[in-house]
Amino acid sequence: MINVMLGIALLSMACWILAPDPHHRLRRLGPARPLAGGQLARLVRGRKGAPPLTARILTGLAAGLVLFTLLPSLMGALALVVAPLVAVVGGGQLSLTRRFDAVVQEELADTIELLAVCLSAGAPMRHALAVVADVQGVATSAVLSKVSGLLSMGVPEQQAWQELVEDDVWGPVARDVARSARSGTSLVEVLHVHAEEARLATRERALQRARTAGVRSVIPLMACFLPAFVLVGVLPIIAGLLEGLLSS
Repeated sequence: MINVMLGIALLSMACWILAPDPHHRLRRLGPARPLAGGQLARLVRGRKGAPPLTARILTGLAAGLVLFTLLPSLMGALALVVAPLVAVVGGGQLSLTRRFDAVVQEELADTIELLAVCLSAGAPMRHALAVVADVQGVATSAVLSKVSGLLSMGVPEQQAWQELVEDDVWGPVARDVARSARSGTSLVEVLHVHAEEARLATRERALQRARTAGVRSVIPLMACFLPAFVLVGVLPIIAGLLEGLLSS
């Protein structure tokens, strides 16, 4: 009987493979959904500016081996598998670039203003970038060094600033500076406008952080207040009631 049922199942599967549904090529119109493989690839690749995949894998394997030697056999074997996965996926969510961009964004207004002052004093762009990079922080200096290095090699100013067009912070400034270099308009006025816009954006971000500080402080307060309230206010009452019930 089992052989007959198995034969019928195999025959049905063969017929289904040989004669597929005539509507199998039709697809319902709708928004495209990302493939599971694409999501997995994004998780493995990580965010922009995340540590390299090789470094994350090696770190996870090293942590797994250490835990494998310290923990019992079953827990150690589980840690040997879980630690690389946590290092690859969790480490991929750490973005050093975002922290780097935040520092550059905070220094953007002062950097643009200093650059405008150097240009208005008659310094060429290459020297102005070098001077401003020397007095600013490491993050901003690394950004300006890209353009300064290209100018030092003889690259035209318009083409050199194209290096920062895709930058998250300096992109709008680089586009306007490249356009000004191509058209010959006043570059100092353009920089002053961008400096004022950067100051307004920085002030707006500070106000936004100040407005959300109360909301973000609710979770730590609740995490500290609720256990204290339960321990000090609720448990003594329950203990007193139980003591009264048991003594009676």
